[in-house]
Amino acid sequence: MYDNHTLGDLEPHIYAVADVAYHAMLQREKNQCIVISGESGSGKTQSTNFLIHHLTALSQKGFASGVEQIILGAGPVLEAFGNAKTAHNNNSSRFGKFIQVNYQESGTVRGAYVEKYLLEKSRLVYQEHNERNYHVFYYLLAGASEEERKAFHLKKPEEYHYLSQMTKSTRQLHWDSYCESEPDCFTVEGEDLKHDFERLQLAMEMVGFLPATRKQIFCLLSAILHLGNIRYKRKTYRDDSIDICNPEVLPVVSELLEVKEEMLFEALTTRKTVTVGEKLIVPYKLAEANTVRDSMAKSLYSALFDWIVFRINHALLNVKDLVETTKILSIGVLDIFGFEDYENNSFEQFCINFANERLQHYFNQHIFKLEQEEYRAEGISWHNIDYIDNTGCINLISKKPTALFHLLDEECNFPQATNQTLLDKFKRQHEGNSYIEFPAVMEPAFIIRHYAGKVKYGVKDFREKNTDHMRPDIVALLKSSKNAFICSLMGIDPSATFRWAVLRAYFRALVAFREAGKRHTQKRTGHDDAAPCAVLKSVDSFSFLQHPVHQRSLEILQRCKEEKYSVTRKSPRTPLSDLQGSNTINEKSPRSPGLGWNGRVGRQSRLSSSSSTTEEDGIFVNSASSKLLERAHDILMRNKNYKSKPVLPKHLLNVKSLKYLSNLALHDRITKSLLHLHKKKKPPSISAQFQASLNKLMETLGQSEPYFVKCIRSNAEKLPLRFNDNLVLRQLRYTGMLETVRIRQSGYNIKYSFKDFVHHFSVLLPEGTSATKEGIQQCLDQLDHEPDGYQVGKTMVFLREAERQRLQALLHGEVLRRIVTLQRRFRARLERQQFVRMREAAICIQKWWRLYRPIEEEEEEEEDYDPAVQEGAALCLQTHWRGYRERQRFRLWREAALVLQRAWRSWLYRRCTAALVIQTAWRCHQAREAYLRLYAAVIQLQAISRGYLARQSLKDLREQKLREEKEQQEKLLQLQNGQVSLSPEEEEEPP
Repeated sequence: MYDNHTLGDLEPHIYAVADVAYHAMLQREKNQCIVISGESGSGKTQSTNFLIHHLTALSQKGFASGVEQIILGAGPVLEAFGNAKTAHNNNSSRFGKFIQVNYQESGTVRGAYVEKYLLEKSRLVYQEHNERNYHVFYYLLAGASEEERKAFHLKKPEEYHYLSQMTKSTRQLHWDSYCESEPDCFTVEGEDLKHDFERLQLAMEMVGFLPATRKQIFCLLSAILHLGNIRYKRKTYRDDSIDICNPEVLPVVSELLEVKEEMLFEALTTRKTVTVGEKLIVPYKLAEANTVRDSMAKSLYSALFDWIVFRINHALLNVKDLVETTKILSIGVLDIFGFEDYENNSFEQFCINFANERLQHYFNQHIFKLEQEEYRAEGISWHNIDYIDNTGCINLISKKPTALFHLLDEECNFPQATNQTLLDKFKRQHEGNSYIEFPAVMEPAFIIRHYAGKVKYGVKDFREKNTDHMRPDIVALLKSSKNAFICSLMGIDPSATFRWAVLRAYFRALVAFREAGKRHTQKRTGHDDAAPCAVLKSVDSFSFLQHPVHQRSLEILQRCKEEKYSVTRKSPRTPLSDLQGSNTINEKSPRSPGLGWNGRVGRQSRLSSSSSTTEEDGIFVNSASSKLLERAHDILMRNKNYKSKPVLPKHLLNVKSLKYLSNLALHDRITKSLLHLHKKKKPPSISAQFQASLNKLMETLGQSEPYFVKCIRSNAEKLPLRFNDNLVLRQLRYTGMLETVRIRQSGYNIKYSFKDFVHHFSVLLPEGTSATKEGIQQCLDQLDHEPDGYQVGKTMVFLREAERQRLQALLHGEVLRRIVTLQRRFRARLERQQFVRMREAAICIQKWWRLYRPIEEEEEEEEDYDPAVQEGAALCLQTHWRGYRERQRFRLWREAALVLQRAWRSWLYRRCTAALVIQTAWRCHQAREAYLRLYAAVIQLQAISRGYLARQSLKDLREQKLREEKEQQEKLLQLQNGQVSLSPEEEEEPP
């Protein structure tokens, strides 16, 4: 309906904005951006979804690249993990996102990139009255199956501390204080949590998350919920030590995180401090323990959210972007948190409102300041329109050296700083600033005069939230997890983590292959009983192959298997892709100790062989040339029919793509930098990284042509079909919409340079019109436009929207008239050519007919045929018949030549292939003999060294025993001489 229509032709709709931006990008070949702003609960997220759906629909008119489905699936995933119910909105975005959709010149989607800003981590551990945690927790608890509930140890929402925040406005420090309070509601009217969970599962599948990956994500979410249930108490015999009230929660968290229970207990109750030459273990205080527990949960969830965004970007990445440097057209959609003013505003609201200040300043720059400055520079007649300039508020918050963010970072560097010292520093530096006020009463708060009104912020927890550090012992605990997924979340560099994962997967698989070779060797030598069942490894122990980080290693291992082992086996082994598929079906089997690749007893058993016991591996044991030739021939004949290839999932990771995505997000390293405090370089604060993200966002927006969408909240009660006049009018005033309407009515929002104007409207202008002010002014006067509808400046032509539409209509009519003229002339030419051809054909028929007809039919009774005509007809027939016969003969000769060439080339190929197979078999045999000699030497050295160590240990034990016997004899002599008296306990012992 809105496709290829001028903005304003139809009723206002979000689809019209998307369509105009899409076609402007293709016509002008410039990047576009759509900035969506408004209060919380005004519909920004829903408008973003409509925009993305329409942009993908426009792209799919041509050839669909498949990225559109991933873009549509990323929306529900990000909403589930980043949105929550607040007092103003049931689906409030607690993070900002900028979605950049890249297009090809043809208009199809080339790729996309999602950038996130400042996830509200504090919501995970505490929510205000009538608010909820993130949606994904409620989706999981309502939609999980019985099997999943048992595997993840899921409970009801009211049994989790992080989900059952109470109606009290002030947060309590102890769990017991919540028992008498009334919990908030866990559901929203009209919400179907089970359906939302199924929708989330489908969206994650569209993005590319494997079932095993989704299982690991949900397992981590359950671990975070159970981590919040850990309660502390002071020990009765020590005032400075604490203990866990409910130790039964620890095994559950330990199982879900796959860490040792003892290490988890130590990390949650004590901290390790390294001094000069010694290491101190200091117990946490009660308040510190709660903070560490919450910090661990917040950092885990934030790292998981960053990982999800990273995986989505990898799925949206176009491989051609890694190697090509061609220009890419893009449309960016900004959906950032709206302006917020709650009863208790903290550091998160301060950052959110600062981001909205920057967006409002960007809006004012483009709509008012830059446009009016351009009018004055061009010398056209114009009366300035006053608008609210919020530059002073932005300088107060972010301009160094006295900005509030800078002062906050300074206070965070002082260990003795408090909330009062921070507030005092604000007062000293900005006492006379009109954009900041301080309450008259002694209240730890300050008031900022934003463009949307005054907002009071409490300084409590400002310093803690600006750093939000996680101790190194917690990081070490999580990196010690047996779950490769959790370890990957703790990594700083994704490419380095990926390299270690591939290397670890390769060596584990190599161990399995070596153990399988040992068992087959024992079978060939007749020692089937010597292979104990302890050597078999549980298939579940190779579950690391399910992790997406290790998916790339499957391709490498399969390639190595085909190149190194396909020649030396009578029957091919099961591909790794089949082993991977079996991991999701087989249940866990009890682990038993097995032998490692170095001959020692390993901690885990090895992978059981999937091949049948009746089949044997054809390892070369005979070096005779005749045997080699026979085996090479057999392998060659067998491999002709064996063409199985491993089925690998899409969107596999590789080092090049990981480095590319990491460089795009260098400015946003909030989670990764704070997880590693043992580094000498101090990580930047949350406010510093947030400012860096906003600066990059403003730089991206500055390189694009903007479209602004202002969302207005109709009422504060979250009710449909209700319109509050005062609330809407207040939003229209502080967003500058009234001034925007005035400047659009009296201003000239359409601008063309002289060259572009002449090029665009050359059809309407007289031939030879020059791109000068006088020439364009004369042409516009001849077109009978309204005098107030346009002005010609020094270098540009300014038009109002009505005049532009009138010019476009005239241009469209003139183009259509010329098209009709061209069509008329072309059709006339076609008809003329057709007529000429038919006339020539009729003349030819008439000529031959007249030659055939008797010349003197009335005078002669018998027909008299012309001999020349008969001779010509005979010659024509003979010519066509001889040509047909020669063509048939040539076709037969050509087919025979092709058959001979094909047979000769096939014989040459078979001869070369046989030689290559023989050479490969002989080289493999030589390498095998060298390896066996080296292996026997290593075994002999190991046996000698172990024997020497055993003899040394036996010698030490004998000497120790002799010393003990000598000491006992001396003691007995002293007792006999009366020199030593026995204690009462020793006297009571029997002899």
